Amino acid sequence: MQYFLKDADRKLEQDARFQNRVSEIRDLAYDAEDVIDSFILKAAHQRGFHGIVKRFTSIFTKPFHLYKIGVQVKTIQTRLEKISENLPAFEIPGDGEASSSIFKVQQRLRRTYSHVEEEDVVSLETPRRRFHSRHGGIGKTTLARKVYNHVEIRHHFDYLAWVYISQQCKPREVLLSVLMKLLSPSKDERELIEKLDENELWKRLFNALKEKRYLVVLDDIWRSEDWDILKPAFPRGRKGSKILFTTRNRNVALHTDPCNTPMELSLLTDDESWNLLCRKAFPRSKMGSQCCSEEFEKLGKEMVKKCGGLPLAIVVFGGLLATKKSLAQWEMVHKNIHGHLKGLPHQDHQYAAVNRIFVSSYNELPYRLKPCFLYLGHYPED
Repeated sequence: MQYFLKDADRKLEQDARFQNRVSEIRDLAYDAEDVIDSFILKAAHQRGFHGIVKRFTSIFTKPFHLYKIGVQVKTIQTRLEKISENLPAFEIPGDGEASSSIFKVQQRLRRTYSHVEEEDVVSLETPRRRFHSRHGGIGKTTLARKVYNHVEIRHHFDYLAWVYISQQCKPREVLLSVLMKLLSPSKDERELIEKLDENELWKRLFNALKEKRYLVVLDDIWRSEDWDILKPAFPRGRKGSKILFTTRNRNVALHTDPCNTPMELSLLTDDESWNLLCRKAFPRSKMGSQCCSEEFEKLGKEMVKKCGGLPLAIVVFGGLLATKKSLAQWEMVHKNIHGHLKGLPHQDHQYAAVNRIFVSSYNELPYRLKPCFLYLGHYPED
């Protein structure tokens, strides 16, 4: 069953009936593993964990266990025979649609850290303010990180802290994170700080900042009420202190500072998109777009339009194309994405294409890494 699933995973399959069969066989494979694991566990508990292999023979002599395991195995065999009879008589395709779990991982891909610098940054010649856009993956964090890590900025402030907020804001954890970064406490001091109740924690952070010139970045904040909860912990500080937000919600940006207009990032132009794609698709070339032939360029520009000007999608797409060395391979990628978009309403093309790019990137993973990748999608954010 596992060999069959590996074969079915190698090529793209559009037939929904075949995909249903693959899903059924995958469920059967899991059921078979459960039967085997339960048997081993039962043997271990009955005779102890030491020398478990020698004791398999003793469990086989027990009629009840033999009968129960036999029924389970027979049931799996019967179900497998029925599926086999109904399998379409054509060569096994593969690389079917990835599980929807992949999309849960997209937000984790945007998990941010202040020290991680982007090597390829396009079109960031902009004023330094609050950064807002309704699009995810458009470059708000990248721009904020450029500001945060600028040498003049770091020399200007006494304290700096970067905190990733996300959709599930946990105020206590956010403020603890800021305080730890500001104070760099010893192990004993850290334990004392972690035991503070909420009022003491808010007050401790307020007092630590009130005489300092500080910069705190709150990256990817979703709700105005999250800032209302955090706000009492942040004093005005010395002249020049700043709190920098990134958000995809314009109302949040306006709520935090109604007197100023937030900076809204725009999507990349076609030329900027192509430039970024070349840097990712041809990572070993310093010449970027000048290093590819006219055929590659024509095909690449058609494909990059499907990214909708979103830098995150272009970077993922460029990483996928970097593994494709021939024009025929690029044409196959183009065909797969184009085929997926047929019949969709025009307004849905941008986001469907972005999702398709993520799926295609997932499909390129080695077979052994796919369940690992999807498994990580089950973990709560942060």
